[in-house]
Amino acid sequence: MKGATDYEDQGDLKNPVNQVVAILPREADLQGIVADLHGSGFASDDIGVLSGPDDAHKLDAASGKQGWLAKLAQIGPGFGDLDDGNLKDYAEALRRDESVIAVVATLGSKRREIADLLKQHGAKFINSYGMFSIEALG
Repeated sequence: MKGATDYEDQGDLKNPVNQVVAILPREADLQGIVADLHGSGFASDDIGVLSGPDDAHKLDAASGKQGWLAKLAQIGPGFGDLDDGNLKDYAEALRRDESVIAVVATLGSKRREIADLLKQHGAKFINSYGMFSIEALG
């Protein structure tokens, strides 16, 4: 997820396979959360953050034919449709001035570790995206 922290446009919103994605409340200490993730061994390139209404258009654009959903839809019938609601929820959270964080994690145990850390910071709607599945973690 090279450059994940530098989300500039929908092209930077990577396919979420092997990622944990969550919504963080408006009052969340984003720098503290990222520092905690670094302390747990996650590199900057493994962490992406979108914040507030100014970033909502990036998720909206990602739902187009060249974005996140198109990539998921190519994996298998119905998978992209399942994720469509999640992407809309993340975009709506940004419009409410909340943040969306994504963290790369290939091992299931790391996904739980990320989810537990994010929960400590008030995260909600925490999902782990695998190759053919989405697992709710909180």
